[in-house]
Amino acid sequence: MTQVERPAGQSSSFPANGLLARGFLATEIAGPREKGLARLVVVLSLIGFLAAIPFVRMPLAKLPAFIPAYEAALLVTEVITAVLLFSQFSRLRSFSLLLLASGYLFGALMIVPHALSFPDVFSEAGLLGAGAQTTAWLYVFWHFGFPLFVLGYALLARSEADTMAASPPRAIAGACALVVLLVCGLTLLTTAGQDLLPVVITGANYSLNVAKGFTPALWLGTAAILALLWWRSVPTVLELWMMVVMVAWLLDIALSAILGANRYDFGFYAGRIYGLLAASFVLVTLLTEANRLYGNLGGALALVERRNTDLLRSREDSAQLHRFEAIGQLVGGVAHDFNNLLTVISGGLELALRDSNIEQRRRRSLEASLRAARRGERVTRQLSIFGSRQKVRTEVLNPNEVITNLDGLIGKAAGEQLQVATALSPVLWPAYVDRTQFETALLNLVINAREAMNETGTLRIETGNVVLDDQAFTELPAGDYLRIAATDTGPGMPPETVAHAFDPFFAANDAGKESALGLSQVYSFARRAGGQVRLESKPGEGTRVEIYLPKSVARTPQPEEVLALPPIRASLRAEMVLVVEDNADVLDVAVSGLTELGYRVKTATDAQAALNILRNDAEIEVLFSDVAMPGGMNGGQLASEAQRIRPGLKVLLTSGYTASALSQQHGLPETLQVLPKPYHRDELASKLRLVIGDKDKSVAGRAATG
Repeated sequence: MTQVERPAGQSSSFPANGLLARGFLATEIAGPREKGLARLVVVLSLIGFLAAIPFVRMPLAKLPAFIPAYEAALLVTEVITAVLLFSQFSRLRSFSLLLLASGYLFGALMIVPHALSFPDVFSEAGLLGAGAQTTAWLYVFWHFGFPLFVLGYALLARSEADTMAASPPRAIAGACALVVLLVCGLTLLTTAGQDLLPVVITGANYSLNVAKGFTPALWLGTAAILALLWWRSVPTVLELWMMVVMVAWLLDIALSAILGANRYDFGFYAGRIYGLLAASFVLVTLLTEANRLYGNLGGALALVERRNTDLLRSREDSAQLHRFEAIGQLVGGVAHDFNNLLTVISGGLELALRDSNIEQRRRRSLEASLRAARRGERVTRQLSIFGSRQKVRTEVLNPNEVITNLDGLIGKAAGEQLQVATALSPVLWPAYVDRTQFETALLNLVINAREAMNETGTLRIETGNVVLDDQAFTELPAGDYLRIAATDTGPGMPPETVAHAFDPFFAANDAGKESALGLSQVYSFARRAGGQVRLESKPGEGTRVEIYLPKSVARTPQPEEVLALPPIRASLRAEMVLVVEDNADVLDVAVSGLTELGYRVKTATDAQAALNILRNDAEIEVLFSDVAMPGGMNGGQLASEAQRIRPGLKVLLTSGYTASALSQQHGLPETLQVLPKPYHRDELASKLRLVIGDKDKSVAGRAATG
């Protein structure tokens, strides 16, 4: 349990829960504001008391109606106070609070027989079989009983014995029953048993009460209880106001029962006013506290509502993210299968084109087919934009060319109702960026614009060259930049939304359709490329997103008009390669390519067959395996087991998935050598020489030293 530092003089039973301590008068430590207000009330009460002393015995008009009016107000005040204190007890289970609430209930119930028995109010001698001494003794018991309850509260408050294990409803019911019995007993004693009590009043004069010491004893006992409360070094708010109550209570007794001598004189009326004030202080404080608690509750409910809204939005974003992941897995699988197909197609076409005797017409047809296959490779790369994270492969490119080549996919992303217009600068500078990430950023701009416009409107994509000074962006140095801008005719966004538009998972529209993941990726791409993004939007005026990329000093490579097949890097020592591939067509292409490159080849269609060959054939130097295979063991697991069986074995893997996707789905480290499908003959040759290169160098080194 967390230890809480307590003020000096505070018992260890004081509630350690900070929220609980702030929620109730009985547990909240009185601050300077409360203490200052309490002092002001006491000072004003004493001033009024001192001003009333010279007039205490001044006779005033006899108003019997004053008694029921005054005591009815007192009854309502004390009943409400008792109910509120019982409510706090039910939360805190504090025995001291139960006693104090019972004291207020006792005072409220004692008012009833006191008012009914008062002479000349409801009858000449009073009701309930009242005698001459009944009302006076009821006043004594009433004004002495309440301070005794306060004494119990003062002794028990914040002590080790101040916690009740009993059920609050039962405890409250029991306390109320005991108070009712006590009031009934005292009423019976002062009516039926009045002859047993000493005479304390003669007619309307109650100076005998003072002469016999009953009232002074009552006053001194109340003063002692006030002193006990005052002794608390760090009072709670409730204890502080109970001190004020006891001060007013003392002034009530002094004016109406000690300094005064007769009913209906000035002291009699003034004392009753102080009694009503004494009963009101705690009630006013409790009601003020209830108002504050309701205000806090309203704020808490508003906070909960905001949190619920944020949680709902987060769930929607999470669901959308899961949908993206599901689409990514589907697209990744489709791209993998297409890459296998394109590997077979490209491999067969390359093999056919290496025949020098092929006639020119057939060669042109085969070259056109190979170009189409390579465009298919581009399409699969564009599809896998949505399926996996690509490794950064920066290159010098012409953004206009990228936008033009992506025109078909942009149209599909925009939808049928959204009009897309382009204004591409004919003298645009080149940029040094990752092509795939640039394509992703463009598509995300289109998708965000489509959703902002509810799939109807116009999107304009522009490019141009700009020269930025030091004031344009604090994050960018002055210099030459190219700008790609996307402007839509949507509803626009207010400034507070614009300020968070690039935050991940921020919903830019009220409907929550758009999670702003796209704009977050656009910002991330631009910053990684050394540039920046600017967003301008106003309600009713649409949105404009500008991407600034630094100008590349290198020239953009021109596309080759003639398809040229690169030279083949053949095997140096006719190494033995074990090819593991479950797709028969891809296996044939791989075997044909490796054989043409001068390698010796053995094949297997699953991991177990490959391991059996490795155990029995020591000539195998390279393992060339697909990653995704049936049989419960993927290419990465096969590589690990193969290198355990044959230390020093070289491994090259191939797959239609990207390296990062393989890392996520198959547990492969991204540092592992992976040849992406569809691969060309020269790429296969280069990768193999890269994998075998260390061994070639070691062999050459031993030959040189031998």
